[in-house]
Amino acid sequence: MATRRTGEGRRVAVVGSGISGLSAALRLEQSGHDVEVIERDSVLGGRFGVGRLGDRRVMMGGKNIGRKYTAFRSFTAALGSYPWEQFGINQSFMKDDEVLTVDSTRRSSSLNSIRQMATPRDLARLGRLAAQIRLDDSSRFLGSDYFTRLARKYDRRPLSSHFSAKVTKNLLRPLTVRMNGAEPDEVYLGTFGTNLSLLMDTYDQLSGGIEPALEALARRVTVRLDTEVTGLVVRQGKAVGLRLSHGGTEIERSYDGIVIATPAYATAQIVRSEMSTLSKRLGEVRYFGSSVVLVEYDRPIFTPEVRALAINDGGPCSNAGSYAMESRHIVRYTYSGRPGRIDEQDQSPLDDWVGETEERLVRYLGASRAQRVHTGGRSWSAAYCAYVPFHGEFLREVSQAVDEVPGLELAGDYLMGASLESCCRTGRSAADRLAAALGAPDAARVGR
Repeated sequence: MATRRTGEGRRVAVVGSGISGLSAALRLEQSGHDVEVIERDSVLGGRFGVGRLGDRRVMMGGKNIGRKYTAFRSFTAALGSYPWEQFGINQSFMKDDEVLTVDSTRRSSSLNSIRQMATPRDLARLGRLAAQIRLDDSSRFLGSDYFTRLARKYDRRPLSSHFSAKVTKNLLRPLTVRMNGAEPDEVYLGTFGTNLSLLMDTYDQLSGGIEPALEALARRVTVRLDTEVTGLVVRQGKAVGLRLSHGGTEIERSYDGIVIATPAYATAQIVRSEMSTLSKRLGEVRYFGSSVVLVEYDRPIFTPEVRALAINDGGPCSNAGSYAMESRHIVRYTYSGRPGRIDEQDQSPLDDWVGETEERLVRYLGASRAQRVHTGGRSWSAAYCAYVPFHGEFLREVSQAVDEVPGLELAGDYLMGASLESCCRTGRSAADRLAAALGAPDAARVGR
């Protein structure tokens, strides 16, 4: 196992320890630089939401890893050998009280399920979008040429206005709520490629969760937990440091390069005093809240055939699913979309909501009533990024502003998309640009 280098390369800071920041930190460390990861929380991982359910390591946040998630898989492989377990695409949707399942192992029945959820016009439009994503892999991410052109033409109206009410309720809403925490009237066609691509991949999970990889990375870089970044320091047009707050003490710390890998609203606050125009633009990016509750039961709730259900009956639960292929006795309840938004400081409704959702699973799936063994949960007031209309133009403006400040790079969920793969790619790209600007570390020192 590689150990952390000290005194070899330039000193660089990575702000934020979600996957955007972690991938940037690893890439910069691999380039030979001294890396400090700065995280305001007490643990690494950001919206991975690492925690415990009884004695088991769990992830309250993102955990499904697509087979096309090449950057994320390279990230974990560089830190060690961690076992994967298949999850596939297995998502059931509700059409009235009927449960329709999309499963990557049953293509024909999945296509039939989608047909039942949409009109012929909807199917034609979705088919054209899916064909573009297959043709051009960049269409899976924000800012692609194709979806930027669509945005210029159609983003004056929300996504819901371009499709029938039938497919909007039955298919589009589960996709937008799952990725963006947003209703279809809160997102736009110009960013929809990131949602549709979810159905065009198949998924695995890390059997042991993300924590082993986080621990491996923490042995290779310096980690500053419980430390808030309150400002960016720019001198003579160059980013040269950060203002930090830890335990009530304010300090200014110098760096040769900085990657800010936080959500857009947090990045806006960090750069506000030095880059006010960029700060204002970043502040326009919308985020929506979500709560996740994990419950371990004394028996399986789901079956191998139906492992997750998008609940679309007007209640606060947007999705309920088994935690893993062989952990169908552990159910992950997600509360998001308009009915499921609560303040992260007030989780009092969650127990009642879980009870109501348990009754729904009995009704919709015929699930047996089971006893709870362990329960855990977490709420985020800004869990999901829902982007902005005309997002390609937004990205161009952000890139121009950052290019004017040498030594600074940005990464995060608002740049390529909210998926783990998209975030991982932004961190890697930011690190590569910064490493190129800094130049290679002194060869004699690296070889010591």
